[in-house]
Amino acid sequence: MVPPFDSDSDEREKPSWRDIDRKRDRSSHVSRDEHSRSEKSLRSTWAKEQYLKKVDKLFQGEKGSKEHKAARNAIHNSYGTSKFASSVKKYLKKYGIPDDWSTLMLLLDYKDDEVLVQVIETLKEIAPERSPVERQGFKDKLEILAITASSSPIISLAEKLSREL
Repeated sequence: MVPPFDSDSDEREKPSWRDIDRKRDRSSHVSRDEHSRSEKSLRSTWAKEQYLKKVDKLFQGEKGSKEHKAARNAIHNSYGTSKFASSVKKYLKKYGIPDDWSTLMLLLDYKDDEVLVQVIETLKEIAPERSPVERQGFKDKLEILAITASSSPIISLAEKLSREL
């Protein structure tokens, strides 16, 4: 048997919708402002990227400076011109042998044998990390160097490495 409905049996007060919304806003399970959270996330990502760039520059020393970038760009921009040798000479005097693939590949056309040996050795060390296309380009450049070089140490080194690759 069902007890008869009695309005007095439900004495508790029902909360208004305003109270329900207010309680929901205070809940830790409901996000307060999704927009501000995403902004904070973007800001922290940007700040992290900026921090990592500064740390990279710190560990690169002089090679992380704007002057280094300008000197490296001078090599790239003067490639194939009469200014190429002077750009390379300035770069090598201040920074030594570069460590980036593209600049090293350009330096294979530099005419100083001592520098050329160092460049070839450096390229040989980092070649396994490069893509097959880049390694093939290096091998082709060595084969051309073996044909066109004027000194026998460069010719023998280029021939040996082109066979190994």
